Amino acid sequence: MISGIDISVIIPAYNAENTISKLIDSLILESEVSIEIIIINDGSTDNTQDIISQYTDTRLIMIHQHNQGLSAARNAGLAIHRGRWVVFLDADDDIEPAALAARYHLAEHHDVDLLICNAKRLDASGNFRGYIHREQIYNKVINGFQWIEYCVKQREWPHYVWLQLIKSSYIIKHNIAYRALRSHEDICWTMDLSLADGRFFISNVADYSYRDNELSITHHRDYYDIRAENYIHIISYIQRQSRHEKYLSVSRHLKRHALWEARHFFGLLKRKVTDRNKLRKAFTEQVSFPALLYGVANLSDMVFLLKLFLNVKRG
Repeated sequence: MISGIDISVIIPAYNAENTISKLIDSLILESEVSIEIIIINDGSTDNTQDIISQYTDTRLIMIHQHNQGLSAARNAGLAIHRGRWVVFLDADDDIEPAALAARYHLAEHHDVDLLICNAKRLDASGNFRGYIHREQIYNKVINGFQWIEYCVKQREWPHYVWLQLIKSSYIIKHNIAYRALRSHEDICWTMDLSLADGRFFISNVADYSYRDNELSITHHRDYYDIRAENYIHIISYIQRQSRHEKYLSVSRHLKRHALWEARHFFGLLKRKVTDRNKLRKAFTEQVSFPALLYGVANLSDMVFLLKLFLNVKRG
């Protein structure tokens, strides 16, 4: 990038009138590094657009689009960004003061393609509930394949995009974009970043606060089927990548991870979705049970896979 902008901050916003001002107010205080703030108003029906329009800071860029979801909104931001680095934030979360500058200097110092920080998990009232990750290879440069292997073995693959600072040239070189999913799209995004096998650095600094919002659309009963459908797409995508010749050295780990994501699907299928037969049919058509079998690493995995098979085939 030749714009002189250090970081492009990309923020999808949908009906964020109660939170977007706090985030913008925090970001515009940044003076140590050069930033642009790209906010994608994703078809909001509240006062989000009016609130954003009140800001006169020239670093703020607003895109308006019909409601298309997080993936389309983030891709819209990527399409116009000019920074050397990219950060994705959510409109209802908080980032620590000077966090962007700290991430930037750390990534530049270690000459990496992807920096991953930590975050505090808060409940709906703002009470601390723990950290997003605890079992990572901290403060050491590793490559993407090493990270895949380690995360799968630990069963802790922190895919949340707001933890990341990504080099723009890395995204462009490997043609990485968000897949057209309505939920859990960050799983495929982070996997694609990892499969490009660049230089990664994981920091345990928790510079972000993620708030569990019980009113979020992901907790709406009519959204559980969408989440389950997206897990099917994710599992199928992981299985396809595991068969790719370029990824043979991590193929077994990808198959293990596909089985792990299948646990999330099964949890929704058993207790929360409404159209179980439709989802069972979709799972059977898109997901390979033999490939899931190759992901089995212990007796617990085998028992789970048997339960999943019997439940899905019941339909």
